[in-house]
Amino acid sequence: MSSTIAYPIQRLRQRATAFALLARMLGPDVRALVDDATLDALRTVLVDAGDHAAHRRLATATGDPVDVDALAGTWVRWFDSGRVAAYEGSNVPANAAGVTPRLADIAGFYSAFGFAVHDDRPDHIVAELEFMSLLLIAEADARSSDRADQAEIAADAARVFLRDHLGTWVTAWAARVGEIDQLAPWFPVAAATAELIGCECRDRHVIPLRPNPVLPSDQGVDVLGTDLPDCGD
Repeated sequence: MSSTIAYPIQRLRQRATAFALLARMLGPDVRALVDDATLDALRTVLVDAGDHAAHRRLATATGDPVDVDALAGTWVRWFDSGRVAAYEGSNVPANAAGVTPRLADIAGFYSAFGFAVHDDRPDHIVAELEFMSLLLIAEADARSSDRADQAEIAADAARVFLRDHLGTWVTAWAARVGEIDQLAPWFPVAAATAELIGCECRDRHVIPLRPNPVLPSDQGVDVLGTDLPDCGD
């Protein structure tokens, strides 16, 4: 049975754009977080794609002037090395082999599609969101040129990556972002990211292999279980 999702190619491209914009806004260059043009582009593409649940999460996001240097310091303090580090391996329980097998598996996905991460670990949220964007583009391009086998390869990779990696930790991480007052500027974007990942899982009939979170994750974002969201509401 084909795992290629049923919604139009254009929606694949719109979702790809949304994941890429979310990655930019959650990255170390905090100017994107408070850039009105970036936020407007994200809101527009979510509406165009029919991803209204994710769009609603951005209701409190603003491009109000801020001290960018202070914001960058906050990003480093909390996301780079703090207790809400934006790495998959920091947000799931470690096994006897540590994080190395998980990183190797993620790197294997990247290598198969010619994607590489420089100067950081492959499990950073920015890298994982950018990779999901790449998979959606690859699937859309293959489908638009009637390359069914290549489209299926990209679709299957997206399903497994969501199941084993991206879908396993971002919801809990976003909830923890919402628990910390200093991270209020990031919470709408983190919540929208979790919502969009949940919608992608629903559309692809994926239930993430979600381990018990390292820290409490029941505030601000509903922890998705087997009941996936109705994204268009």
